[in-house]
Amino acid sequence: MKLNLLSKLPLFALLLISISCNNSSINSEQSEGKILLKIDRANAPSSVTLITVTLSREGYSNITSTLNLLSDSTADLLMDNIPAGNWHLKVDAMNDSMVVLYTGETEVKILAGFVTNINLNLQPTGQGTGSIYIYVIWGGATQNNWIDNPSNPILSKSGNYFDDNGVRYPHILFENGTYKMWFTNLQTGGIGSIGYATSINGLNWTRPINHPVITRGSYNSWDDYSVAIGAVMYENNQYKLYYSGVSHNQNSGVGLAFSSDGINWVKHPQPLIVNENIEDLITVDEVIKVGNQYSMYYSSRNLPFYSIKMAFSNDGINWVKYSNNPILSPTFSWEGTGIYAPSIYFDGNNYHMVYMNASATAFGEAISTDGINWIKVGNQPFWRASNINWANSIQYPYWRIINNQLRLYYAGTSNSGDCIGFAYK
Repeated sequence: MKLNLLSKLPLFALLLISISCNNSSINSEQSEGKILLKIDRANAPSSVTLITVTLSREGYSNITSTLNLLSDSTADLLMDNIPAGNWHLKVDAMNDSMVVLYTGETEVKILAGFVTNINLNLQPTGQGTGSIYIYVIWGGATQNNWIDNPSNPILSKSGNYFDDNGVRYPHILFENGTYKMWFTNLQTGGIGSIGYATSINGLNWTRPINHPVITRGSYNSWDDYSVAIGAVMYENNQYKLYYSGVSHNQNSGVGLAFSSDGINWVKHPQPLIVNENIEDLITVDEVIKVGNQYSMYYSSRNLPFYSIKMAFSNDGINWVKYSNNPILSPTFSWEGTGIYAPSIYFDGNNYHMVYMNASATAFGEAISTDGINWIKVGNQPFWRASNINWANSIQYPYWRIINNQLRLYYAGTSNSGDCIGFAYK
């Protein structure tokens, strides 16, 4: 009993509208039945806000019901007390100005004691407004309309001891016309620190200082072996940076640091989250705030398996792990033994996630209406290492919409170490 709006297809299909009856009398015109529509909000076009269903039949008054995808607490629409018999069903999908964007009609027959499944295609009406984006492509590799920057990598190791194995984990804020990137320096022995770079176009980067802005803690502290960037945000006139920390005895946790300029940081004294017995290692990957709630997404490693988990907070400091973790695990062969390193942005309606597979060869995409329950987009990756020519593997993706362009920053590994590249669409 499901109605899907499939935003990836030219035709928007309503699938499996199930009709059931509440009377055991077979074929009785006096019986009454129900129609239950289940709307898949995750795949509904962002322009659609209202779904209106109308049943009409000669000699009967029209039966109409409306579902608001933005305000209604449930995506189910139940129409009951419908006299058994032949009805004409019409479904309209509208925007918030009541303009019908998609529509479909069909004949249905309600039979007492039976459940009938039907398929209905919603066709675009051509109403509303549209947009055209024009890209000039200078020969970069493309995958599913993604364009790889032909001058990749955009950031490489500096030649200093603290990043002699390269740079990875790009996290970017775009502020007042300036791109600001925090990233992880990788030192021989797996020791990590956090670096900082700026750019006016997101492609050509410079380091304002030639040393890390956050380093591992002193001996016997919870992060005395390595630190890595996890997420950065700006609120209440200060930067907040969530990072992953590992101790010399390989315990792991999530830390927090504060800064007024993005360069000079003060660490919160204790980790916010620590690994449990079922988690050999945890790494924070994303923290977003929607309304008054913070959501943290982190990777959990229990070799050889990786999965994505989350936690919640009202203040960004005190966190509670989600009781039904993990929220996303490997299900496709290309994902191997795990998926991890999610990057997530919220477009005002839906949450969009990019993640990497365990072998660092591909990126996948998932979408959610609540940030908790996720649906993977397709069964294949949208970005593969085999289609680029500057790195042997790809890892640690980060994406955001900046200046009406979806930008994907990611790390690639080559013979000279880890570097950071860029793609867009």
